[in-house]
Amino acid sequence: MIYYIIFGLILATFLLALFVEFIHLPHEKFRKNLKIIIFIFLFSLIGLIMTRFPHVISVIPAVFLILYRWRFLIGLISKIFLYKRFKRGNSSNSISKSEALEILGLDEQASKHEILKRYQELMKKNHPDIGGSEWVTKKLNQARETLLG
Repeated sequence: MIYYIIFGLILATFLLALFVEFIHLPHEKFRKNLKIIIFIFLFSLIGLIMTRFPHVISVIPAVFLILYRWRFLIGLISKIFLYKRFKRGNSSNSISKSEALEILGLDEQASKHEILKRYQELMKKNHPDIGGSEWVTKKLNQARETLLG
């Protein structure tokens, strides 16, 4: 009995460490890994349901047929509900020239050389590899692209 308790504590500690690492991943990796975890969970859930209720297997072709025949409606609904999310995401990728100058801390008369020099100084301080923020790095890159074209 004590072996089960010890094994449970070790397993709980391992899972907690994985969870802490998972929530501290960068946003892109977090979303990718979350999709994988959800897929594994759903696949396991379907497997569990199919072992408990074997007659569910006979319903699967009907579900695929319904989804295939109603794909236009599903596509329409996804466009309606996801359109704002995609529209919002695209508009945040561009910034104005005044915002770019403010991010880099420069004035309107800044030359190309000054822009590149200030960009490199700020990148040395804020790069993610040395403990900086990915968000700040993206903003610096957007500011440089806006000013230099």
